[in-house]
Amino acid sequence: MPTEAKAEAVEELKRLMEDCSIAISTDYSGLDVSEISAFRTALRENGIQFKVVKNTLLRIAADQKEWPEIKELIDGPTGIAFGYGEEQIPAKVISDFISDSGIDIEVKAALIGEQSLDASQIKLLASLPGREALVSKLAGQLHGQLAGLVFTLNSPLVGAARVLNGPIAGLVTVLTGRIQQSAP
Repeated sequence: MPTEAKAEAVEELKRLMEDCSIAISTDYSGLDVSEISAFRTALRENGIQFKVVKNTLLRIAADQKEWPEIKELIDGPTGIAFGYGEEQIPAKVISDFISDSGIDIEVKAALIGEQSLDASQIKLLASLPGREALVSKLAGQLHGQLAGLVFTLNSPLVGAARVLNGPIAGLVTVLTGRIQQSAP
């Protein structure tokens, strides 16, 4: 029978897994308390929860939550960053923290839904621009292409309108000239 503390830890892990868009496992061994605290603060400021997990309790929570893939993140001493929302942000925050602080935290693996990522893929994810930047870039490219398409489609129409307006404009010019000649 599990102790009450272990049951509460499993419930907390299940709560952290709820609506999690990305889970990134790290090896925190070798870090002192102040380094771990600074890391947690940087993550928390960006809406990311960090939990040092007991491997057996994470396995139990994964089974109860029916998310067996998360067990792939367990390998030795494990701390997991749980991100919610845009998947790229936690990877970028962790990558930026490591490069800015000089604290050596090993990023081991990640999970986006059922899709596993290794350390190199996480690094690549962190280097991508955010979703808003990508959408803006795509919208700009589409706008440019649509403007070109409208111009291309408009050109023959404008030419046709000029050709059709030519005889009418000529008639107006002749009539205007006749009216001016007739005027005293």
